[in-house]
Amino acid sequence: MKLLRVAAIGRTGRGDWGHAIDELWAGVAGTQLVALADDSAEGLAKAVVRNKLDASVPGTAFRDWRTMLAEVKPDIVAICMREIDCHAEMAIAAAEAGVKGIFMEKPFVRTLKEADAVIAACTKSNTKLALAFVNRHSPTYAAARDLIEDGRIGKVLELRGRGKEDARGGSEDLWVLGCHILDMIVDLGGALQWCESSVTLGGRPVVPADFVEGPEGIGRIAGDSVHAMFGLSDGPIGFFASVRNAGLKQPNCGLTVVGTKGAIHIRPDHGPHAYFRNAPLWRMDKDFPWQPIGPEGLSLTPVNDVDRAAERAGWGRRAAADLVDAIAEDREPETGMYAGRTTIELTTSILK
Repeated sequence: MKLLRVAAIGRTGRGDWGHAIDELWAGVAGTQLVALADDSAEGLAKAVVRNKLDASVPGTAFRDWRTMLAEVKPDIVAICMREIDCHAEMAIAAAEAGVKGIFMEKPFVRTLKEADAVIAACTKSNTKLALAFVNRHSPTYAAARDLIEDGRIGKVLELRGRGKEDARGGSEDLWVLGCHILDMIVDLGGALQWCESSVTLGGRPVVPADFVEGPEGIGRIAGDSVHAMFGLSDGPIGFFASVRNAGLKQPNCGLTVVGTKGAIHIRPDHGPHAYFRNAPLWRMDKDFPWQPIGPEGLSLTPVNDVDRAAERAGWGRRAAADLVDAIAEDREPETGMYAGRTTIELTTSILK
């Protein structure tokens, strides 16, 4: 079978190479990384070495990503940088160049207008676009989803999400980390129906003068505290909150699915990735432990010494493999451009 040729774009000092997205492809069947682009000479040289490519081979290393697209004509383009001010421009150019697939670091883009422009370009060229919402590609997440669908926690009432709530807490946390949580909320609870939110700064509602240019190319943001509630088409109510310097960092970040008979808690980027409680959250009359969920379902033995980076890289490879399958099957990837648009719709609705 002919390998799909992958070209990756990074931007050292301005989003870099994301969560090592350029390195995923060595473990993705049916693909071969053939070219890299970075406008930083030093960053490009490091990427070439890191990916075991030969910069002396023509068509391998580029300082200009547009030149790379034109000369290499890759099958898949990986848009790796975390800063998103260039995401839409690069995705549209890649689609117009006729690539079969695009793999993009999160968040998706800055605005709904940009999201719609990317979707239009990809639809016109039949380019499949997948986002690195890697938590949804964890085997444990799939097992947790099965437990919910099998009724193990009863009727789902609420989906409660929180960000990391570190120094980025508030609207920045919503943008750069909350997209993972929002994506899972919609996947488990159904399409967005309505949204109500409170965004405050120093305890008071934000006003137009409070908006400043945010980091990572996300545009203008305001607020050190975000609380949002939204209706979902499958019936439950979704919640997202982030308060700056709330103090617990990783234990804060996650999603709790609250049911009438039990609950499931999902911890992004962690192992164990999810836990099950065989009783409603409000049952306090006796001890109901949180039982780890593994790739095969409920686990009686705690999962210890999990290599977080290796686990996350595996989820990333599964997301990239899903893109390859989506190209072959002519379908939307599991975490594709429409899922990305939904997270942008939620984020911008909250911050209106």
